[in-house]
Amino acid sequence: MKKYFLFIILFFIFISSLRAFNIKVSTDKNEYLRYEIVVIYCKPINTESNFSPKSAVATLEVFSNQKLIKTVGNTAKLHMVYNPGLGKWVGKWPIPWNPRVGNYSAFVNVISGGSRQAGIVNFKVIKRIPPPLPKGFCVMDIEEPDGVIVKMVPGIGGRTVKTWENYVLWAKFMGANALWHNVGQSQIWGSFKAYDFPWSQIALKQFPLIGEECHKYNIKYGAWISGYVLLGDRKDLSPYRQTIGYDKDTGELHPLIYISIYDQKRESDIIELMKKLDASPYVDYIGMDYMRTDFGGYEYAIDFINDMPVYNTPENWDDMEENDKCIWLAKKLEIEHDPLIVEMWQWWRAHKMAIIIHEMVTKSGIKKPLWLFNLGWKEAKQHGQDPLMFIDAGLSINAAMFYSIDKPTYPLMLDDWKDYLSRCNTSLVVGQCVDWNLLGKTIVPTGPDEHVLRQKMAVDAFLPINPSLGLFWHDLTRAFKPVRGPYSAIEWAIAGGTAFTYLREKQDYFPFKVNWDVPDKVAENEIFTVDVTVTNTSKNITDFYLKLLKLTNLEMFGDITQKFSLAPSEQRTLTFQIRVMKKDRKKGSMQMVAFLLQYDGADTQQRYFAHKYIKVE
Repeated sequence: MKKYFLFIILFFIFISSLRAFNIKVSTDKNEYLRYEIVVIYCKPINTESNFSPKSAVATLEVFSNQKLIKTVGNTAKLHMVYNPGLGKWVGKWPIPWNPRVGNYSAFVNVISGGSRQAGIVNFKVIKRIPPPLPKGFCVMDIEEPDGVIVKMVPGIGGRTVKTWENYVLWAKFMGANALWHNVGQSQIWGSFKAYDFPWSQIALKQFPLIGEECHKYNIKYGAWISGYVLLGDRKDLSPYRQTIGYDKDTGELHPLIYISIYDQKRESDIIELMKKLDASPYVDYIGMDYMRTDFGGYEYAIDFINDMPVYNTPENWDDMEENDKCIWLAKKLEIEHDPLIVEMWQWWRAHKMAIIIHEMVTKSGIKKPLWLFNLGWKEAKQHGQDPLMFIDAGLSINAAMFYSIDKPTYPLMLDDWKDYLSRCNTSLVVGQCVDWNLLGKTIVPTGPDEHVLRQKMAVDAFLPINPSLGLFWHDLTRAFKPVRGPYSAIEWAIAGGTAFTYLREKQDYFPFKVNWDVPDKVAENEIFTVDVTVTNTSKNITDFYLKLLKLTNLEMFGDITQKFSLAPSEQRTLTFQIRVMKKDRKKGSMQMVAFLLQYDGADTQQRYFAHKYIKVE
């Protein structure tokens, strides 16, 4: 079949060469990453004196594995434009979302008068393969760069700790392999403070201290930058150019909270901070957030039209003012909702952001792994992001934010990602938010249980097809704010540890098995029994440390901490007695019971958590 296809193409080219002119087809490169646009040139040669390239019609189509490949916007045949300065027709083929990597052929067809000519050029679509995540990789993060966490993690006694040290102790408690911390966030509140702009000086002083403290506990430290967003109430004082949005009610353009990705000062400021983080021995990962245009970006309208196969612009497009071009595009996207232009716009913004990421990585010269927070729904395409484009641009990890979505829609998002990942893998860290509101203010199941359930669903969906998988728990500051709902910070932290445990169990990380028995319901003030059975599945004698976790409203009897050793295949059951002192109706009379298990020393971060909410009658 391949030989037959090639014969047809070559025969057509041979017949065409007998006509009044010939062409030479080429590309600007031989290989392209998935975020790039393939630029195809067609040069007329051996032309007759009356040949006019301006009156000729040149089109291109792209084939792979003998199949015609449609690009974004459901476009198969693309127009080429004659460039007199180059003496060539130029065509641009955007590489489709999540394409098949391999060999492609661009077939160019030129018609001039009664003559026809065709040519072909081959190119490759390639990909970067990100480094695999360590097995059982789990992260606790802190979104506010100088947030104050005053509540100490349980179990450290009366010792006084610094605010930033407390961040590390919470990560240690949860068994996180890494703590990711926002150190680069730009804000202007009330007045412009040059000494504290563009980055909080508190955070910049904290990050080496936090990183050093993390390393004491064998926890990796990651510092991230909020890229193209500016917080505060005085954006008019900003030195940055704001991106442009559209007001459907007034029909006017207006500036948004986001910074324009065309702002070179912002890019330079980010690059300088990336260099600083990369140079620090206390930073193990560098991260990026808000690397997107959100729903703005109309200042890019002209470049977008020049790059993409948008063929329904007004006849007087070239004579229109820039502002009118921006409004035309805004109406197409936000009022008419033209599906083809919408898809091309989403692709082009992701392509543009990938170029900027590549520039930042290249200019900063960073060597440490780079992660980026992607939005969850539709792989963030609606906000101008694409995980695989960003991997090709230089990322090591996609951190997907699987929150801000209701319970019925969540499985649909998982299915969409499952299809996406089945066509090409990445190193993916899936996050769930510590936010009762975003979890639907659920009581049955409890908020923390809903958090764990969603993480388990993601692990079950993705791990079989995308083995390089991790989890992140977002974020510590929210566990101390009203958004935590009626549940305590420690309950949310235990839920995070339980989700981490589920991933690690699925990856066969633990050298032991655990079963436990706890009643589904108890009476108020009733003393009940919890049995925990541990089996050593390793080939070595192993030391274990098991602790029943103290929680508000529980009275525990006897020694709640047990240390023991097990020979290979040996099993031990530990029994605890507990009493629930009263119902908590704000939680639907549901009470958490939980334990923590460590092995081979109390310092390991591969901790095993289990919890259960029981009904108090």
